Amino acid sequence: MSSNFTVNKICEHCGKVFIAKTTVTRFCSSKCNSRNYKQRMRNEKIGLAQESVKQAISHQLQELTSLEFLSVKAAAKLLGTSNKIVYTMIRSGRLKATNLSVRKTVINRADIDNLFALPDMPDERKPNSSNLSDCCHMGEAQQLYNISEKALCDIIKRYQIPKYQVGWYTYVLKIHLDNIFNPGGHHA
Repeated sequence: MSSNFTVNKICEHCGKVFIAKTTVTRFCSSKCNSRNYKQRMRNEKIGLAQESVKQAISHQLQELTSLEFLSVKAAAKLLGTSNKIVYTMIRSGRLKATNLSVRKTVINRADIDNLFALPDMPDERKPNSSNLSDCCHMGEAQQLYNISEKALCDIIKRYQIPKYQVGWYTYVLKIHLDNIFNPGGHHA
């Protein structure tokens, strides 16, 4: 059965307008049809290769998370950083490590997890809407002790004063700052 009509269509491969004799024709020529088929097969193979790489990487990360002790290279891979950054964290004391020999340093997996843990306070001392009077947010602390933002951040870091996020503001307990700025007495 032949058709007596023609339809203007756009080739799905090259994008050119062509005259089709049926409504289901997708390509302007057999050359575009075969090129499109080859492209789909190539994309499918690439997709399979990328999927296998993703699975291999996730498998490696699962293996790293199951180990109790990690080398510096493995810790860097787990953290998504370079070896140099891990060594810098070890030297600064932010990350504990043990030298087994001159060239073998190991890191406890729990110490890496503790990098991301929030400081734990008893619930009655954590700031909330009922005991925010015991705290001050960063801007209030700057005004109260007449210091710059950088100086306040440096003091909080140096003395390891716990910070707490409540809504938009970051709070610290006034008693911690009073102990630093007024060690002998109390703040008025």
